[in-house]
Amino acid sequence: MTNTSDRKIRSDSRPLYLQVVRAIQELVEDEGLEPGSALPSEPRLAKMFDVGRTTIREALVYLENERLIERSQGARTTLTPLFHQPVIGLEVLEPLELLAARQGWTCGTKNVRIEASEATEEEARRLRVQQGSPVTLISRIKTLDGKPLALMHSVVSQSAVPYDVLRSEFEDSITKFIQRAKPLRYAQAEVTAVACTPELAASLDLRRADPVMVLEELFFADDDLPLVWNTNYLVPGRIRFELLRKAPRGTDEAPDDEEPSRQRRRAR
Repeated sequence: MTNTSDRKIRSDSRPLYLQVVRAIQELVEDEGLEPGSALPSEPRLAKMFDVGRTTIREALVYLENERLIERSQGARTTLTPLFHQPVIGLEVLEPLELLAARQGWTCGTKNVRIEASEATEEEARRLRVQQGSPVTLISRIKTLDGKPLALMHSVVSQSAVPYDVLRSEFEDSITKFIQRAKPLRYAQAEVTAVACTPELAASLDLRRADPVMVLEELFFADDDLPLVWNTNYLVPGRIRFELLRKAPRGTDEAPDDEEPSRQRRRAR
C-alpha cells in the first residue's frame, strides 16, 4: 500500500467529499485494485486523506449510489465491475485519448472521413454562419479496447479552420486539434438519448432501436462564435457521464467533525 502521507488531498473548488471520491479513484488506480477488492476502512481512509469521517461517509455514499462500490455488513466495502468503467466528466474539456490514458484503457480511432461541404440550414444555425457557407465534415469511430464506443460527427466552419489545414493535420481528436489551432475556452454541451438507426447499429455493433446516448457540443474560442459543432453517439454501458452540480453559495459548509486546520485551509 502506498505511503499514506502521499494521499493528503490538495484542495480545489469542488465540495470536499467529491475531492475524496477522486482521491479514492486514484488510490484504486495506483494500487491496481480489481472488482471484488476491498477498500480500506473508513477510519483508515479518513487518516489517509486527512479528512473527517463524515466526509468519508459522504464519498462512499456517492460511490455506492453510482454502483461503483458495495457495502456489506461488517463495514466491508468492495469494488464493483463498474468502478473501472470509463467516465467522461462533463465539466472537463479534454481529448478522449487523454482521458483513456489517465483511466487505464485504450482509445482507438478508425474509419476517419474528412470532406468539404456547404452548411445546411441546421449546420448554419448551429455555427451562426450563412447557409451554404463552406464547412468541413469529419466523422470517425472511437473504440474502447478495440470495441466500438462512439460514432462522432464534427462540422467545422472553414472561416475558423481552413479545409486544407484540417485535411493535412487532423489525426484523431477534434478537441486536441482545435486546442492546437485556437485558444479553446469552453464548450456548450447537451446530453440526450435516441433509438439506434441502421447507420448507428452498423457502426457501433448494436441492434436497431437499441438506446444510444447523444452528446452534442459547440466549441468556443476567444469570442462567442462557435468553431465546431460535434454530435457524438455513445454506446450505453461502455462509458458513463459524470457531472458536478454545485450547491448555491452559502450552503457549502464543512461538516461538524472536520478538523479545524482543514476548515482553515478550505477557507483560503
